[in-house]
Amino acid sequence: MVSRRCTALCLDGTPCRAWAMRGTEPPRCASHGGTEWAAAAKLGKRSILDCPDHASRDLPDDCDIDAVIDLLYRRERLLDDLLDQIWGPDVAVRDLANLLRIHGQNAGRLGRLLRDRQALSGEAADGISGAIAQALDELSSELGAEL
Repeated sequence: MVSRRCTALCLDGTPCRAWAMRGTEPPRCASHGGTEWAAAAKLGKRSILDCPDHASRDLPDDCDIDAVIDLLYRRERLLDDLLDQIWGPDVAVRDLANLLRIHGQNAGRLGRLLRDRQALSGEAADGISGAIAQALDELSSELGAEL
């Protein structure tokens, strides 16, 4: 068996020097997605986590936040279905842990995008403005002064 280095690039543009996870093609370390590949390949579901740039194939070039949210939601449903299919006593704990980790990461991203969409729409600001106005009204009536 030949040990291989990860072929990904680090954030600073230098090649990654970590060892690649077994069964990854292209060779990837755990930090660059090797665990997702290994888990998916072992479970025979590699198409769901085909490659690190899988998201770019599903999104149009001029996409908006709603398109990204829709994509992540569809992926969350795929992961739910996959977990339902493999859940049982014969699945390796490591594989299950990897899929649950991916599921959690996707759910976190989805939650952040939903929060960001609300902030961009102005709904969050309206809620804060209303709360501040109500607090000032209550203080004004308690203190007997116009605020």
